Amino acid sequence: MGLSLSTNIAIVCGVFTALPILAVVLRFWARTVKHSGLSADDYLIIPGLLFSVALSVNNIVAVALGNLGGHIHTDDAGNIVFDNTLTIFLQTEFATQLLSVLSLVFTKLSIVVFYRRIFKGKIFSIASTILLGAVAAWGVAFFFATLFECMPIPMVWKTLFGTPDHQAVCYNYLPMFWATAISNMIMDVAILTLPMPFVWRLNMPRRQKIAVSAIFLLGAFVVGISIARIHFFFVSSDSYANAMDITVNIAPTLYWTVIEAAIAVVSACLPTLRPLFTGISLEALQDFASKFSLRSGTKSPSSLRSNPASTAAANNMWQLSFPNHSASSSAKIVNRAEAVRNPSSEEAPFELRDHAGGIVVSKAVHQERHDA
Repeated sequence: MGLSLSTNIAIVCGVFTALPILAVVLRFWARTVKHSGLSADDYLIIPGLLFSVALSVNNIVAVALGNLGGHIHTDDAGNIVFDNTLTIFLQTEFATQLLSVLSLVFTKLSIVVFYRRIFKGKIFSIASTILLGAVAAWGVAFFFATLFECMPIPMVWKTLFGTPDHQAVCYNYLPMFWATAISNMIMDVAILTLPMPFVWRLNMPRRQKIAVSAIFLLGAFVVGISIARIHFFFVSSDSYANAMDITVNIAPTLYWTVIEAAIAVVSACLPTLRPLFTGISLEALQDFASKFSLRSGTKSPSSLRSNPASTAAANNMWQLSFPNHSASSSAKIVNRAEAVRNPSSEEAPFELRDHAGGIVVSKAVHQERHDA
């Protein structure tokens, strides 16, 4: 005999409490390994984690005290019994709505700020600033739209959706739930795709581009979970509107909400964990990097000095090099392009630094002098 729905929900909440905690612990451990301080994205992931954990605990309370996953209580005539158990269920459901928005908005902000720490440049700065504003506005708008879905607020758990008493003090917030879920998915897609054009502008082999892109696409799991949550919300919306065994029928929507918040935190942390694994094959990587040029035919410095045309060609070349290994070893990708002639140009070179604070891709201007 299989486990009950309530037991499955409790297990899901337990697992997806532990996973984001582990991810954030590893994130800060990676910072310690690199002997670096915390950045803004690290601080932003902390409330994302706390609200995610609170979301899981809240749903465990809903299982234990609010009969989440069990059938709604009815009297002999089949009428819903509005008892303390149902009240707790409605309170925890309301808390789930608020906590999910808070967790997701802080996690999204952390991801975008992390991007801004990696990529430098006017176009990226503008695009990421717009996205930061959109994420913040999304969070504020839907948090308060949820908080004030009924006035006074306690009527959220003192009335059932669809009843005359509820309609007298609450607006029809089902469309708002749809708007929250769909816009959340759209926001996730925007965050995932933000760095892709900048990665694919780099002159590196396709295999390398795919590898770098894969790091930034780890959050695609969150988009899949968002789609699953929308599906289950669609399936349960009729039950929600008519209060038909609501404690059972909206359970999938609630636990997928827990999963989404937890996986979002994990996905935000995964790209930051690289320092924990850099020592595994560093020598091989350095050997590879010392021979690797992102354009074929990298020429020696002597040949460049003897051939001005070669020098001009090399100045438009992407090169990857690793200095001697140390705690603050750096890897640089430099394209000496139009920036020498026009330092404000958006085609200015990028610099990828693997330093104590993590990977940084920034614009750099390099100008070489050749004395007569």
